[in-house]
Amino acid sequence: MQKLYTNFFHNGLTQFVRTVAKHAGKDIETVTVGPDASNYAEIKAKSVTGTFPMLETADGCITESVAIAKFFAHGHATLLGTNNVERAQVDQWCFWMISKVLPAVAPAVYSIFGHRELTQQEFNDASKAAKDFFREIDKSLTGDFLVGSNVTVADFCVALLMLPALQVLLDAGFRKAAPKATAWFERVVAHEAAVKTIGHVKACAKALKPTIKAEEKKVAPKPAAAAKPKADDDDEPKVDKTKNPLDCLPETKFDLYNFKTLFCNHPDKAEGGVNALLEQYDKEGWSTWFLSYEKYKGEGEVMYKTENLLQGFLQRFDKFGKYSFGRMCVTGEEPSLEIEGVFMWRGTTIPQECIDHPQFEYYRPRKLDLDN
Repeated sequence: MQKLYTNFFHNGLTQFVRTVAKHAGKDIETVTVGPDASNYAEIKAKSVTGTFPMLETADGCITESVAIAKFFAHGHATLLGTNNVERAQVDQWCFWMISKVLPAVAPAVYSIFGHRELTQQEFNDASKAAKDFFREIDKSLTGDFLVGSNVTVADFCVALLMLPALQVLLDAGFRKAAPKATAWFERVVAHEAAVKTIGHVKACAKALKPTIKAEEKKVAPKPAAAAKPKADDDDEPKVDKTKNPLDCLPETKFDLYNFKTLFCNHPDKAEGGVNALLEQYDKEGWSTWFLSYEKYKGEGEVMYKTENLLQGFLQRFDKFGKYSFGRMCVTGEEPSLEIEGVFMWRGTTIPQECIDHPQFEYYRPRKLDLDN
């Protein structure tokens, strides 16, 4: 029987290989080794790249998980695709996962597991990368699987290596904005070969907290001995470090406060109020956006629940009122309700207030041209 050597830190790669072998009907023996094993140096010397997992066969050793998985898949009718294009696409997804996704996402997962300390910014970057990659999968899916109409090595590679991120980082709230990728993931991990290898698994309802490095306190430099204090300290300009970046934009001729007062009291908002907006609007300093909520399975069926979703979204925008004006509505009828509306805000791009909003990522923003 062929032996597959692995260690703890390559468990995901090993499970991917074992799942492919199981689906292909190949029997293997998995051996976990570590630096403390008496024969560790001897085993590692057999690995051409010095890495694990490594497959030992009667004809020689194979390293790199994708190469090992393809070794097991050769001869199977569908695991490597059914034509030249599909075979290339299987490679495409595997190389994308191994070379691009895994290195970017792994730090966030390791931080949550306590294996690595990250700064808050490093964790945010890795977390954002994981979400962006999962959205890419969602956009690419046109059927049940990544390539063709059957499960392939690509599906097992991407789904099982993304599994840790889905178990601790990509929570239910985020996943509802990527319904195709979510359904695909659940389909792959429920596959008979995957269940026999890794058991029954589920994605997390809420993300777990990472291990974040404590920020070093910066000691302010002492004033020079020769420096003389000013007669009146109150005359010294103070820098407001908490100032909103939107306040630092070039001046705008559009006075939002006065316009809100005019609009809210206008007897004919649909005609006179809108005309006043078009006359006063400063397209260099402001932008207008159409927002549409991406519903998850089961949402938008009951009016009061849908209204609660909308109210929760707006309440978290309370402090943004100084820089924005909008109207959000629940439209349609039960059980096909939608949440949509129009927002105008300071600046010509999506501001940090939206990026930091925990629900904004579930909305599709589309920039509007008021001249059209």
